[in-house]
Amino acid sequence: MSGLEGDVLVAMRQRRSVRSYQDLPVEPALCEHLLAFPKTVDHLSNFPPRIALISGSEQTQQVLTYMVGSYGLVNNAPHLLVGIVPEENDAALLDLGYVLEQVVLRATQLGLGTCWVTGSYDAQRAGNSVGLEAGEKAAAVCALGHPAQDRWGRFHSRIIRRVATGHRRKPLRDVVFSEKWGEPWFPSDADSTLATILAHACLAPSAHNRQPWRFIVRLDRLVLATVRPAPIDGGIVMAHLTLASTALKGRGQWEVRLGDDDLRKTYGLPQGVTYVAAFIPARPRVRMSGQKETAK
Repeated sequence: MSGLEGDVLVAMRQRRSVRSYQDLPVEPALCEHLLAFPKTVDHLSNFPPRIALISGSEQTQQVLTYMVGSYGLVNNAPHLLVGIVPEENDAALLDLGYVLEQVVLRATQLGLGTCWVTGSYDAQRAGNSVGLEAGEKAAAVCALGHPAQDRWGRFHSRIIRRVATGHRRKPLRDVVFSEKWGEPWFPSDADSTLATILAHACLAPSAHNRQPWRFIVRLDRLVLATVRPAPIDGGIVMAHLTLASTALKGRGQWEVRLGDDDLRKTYGLPQGVTYVAAFIPARPRVRMSGQKETAK
């Protein structure tokens, strides 16, 4: 279940990676709401993450300045949401992506800006800032604040977004297959609800906007794979697909078999492609087959 309110599909379409922020902290009540929000969502593993908060632009700058020039990619963030895993393994990272992206979408609904940062940040400083328990690791941070409204702030976000190709999205035909890897799937021939769910899933953010996910449409399930090991990105897109399916009355459940080599072979996945999970609908309300129903 999810505590997201209102039209989550709108939040998916509105969400952008905001890289410039106002010099204004987020209201404490909203921060508390977002930190409590993970308690309202399900998990994908036995390694549930926790979310902590770093506040103050000086503190966030210290975490984001991982290498020369990296801080300029996210400017003046008043807060960082810190995604903490209880131990470092792919299942925990998958769960982190799934949970933290739902916090991101909730922040979007509240009118706040966010930006995932999974590489160019100082994990040790982030961990020291929030306090880690034995075995824990700060596995990702997410900038949080009110988006900059001035001309320079908007220009900065637009330029960085274009440099990062964050405005480009792969068409569904490039990331969705029918029955097995490589077999073409055509959105125009598919059930319209399924096509809408997949379109919103693919609005998910990913590291360097690589969009590493691939889906295989089967009669009774949607299979998810990634073209490289990308557990956080996998969790993020799983959150989008879950929420989009629920919004369109097509509840289902993930069967996670991360890295299962036998299933990789079953679905014809090439070497280097990682099997992640299958989304199995609870009822046949959303047809997983790629074809529209014909009139009888």
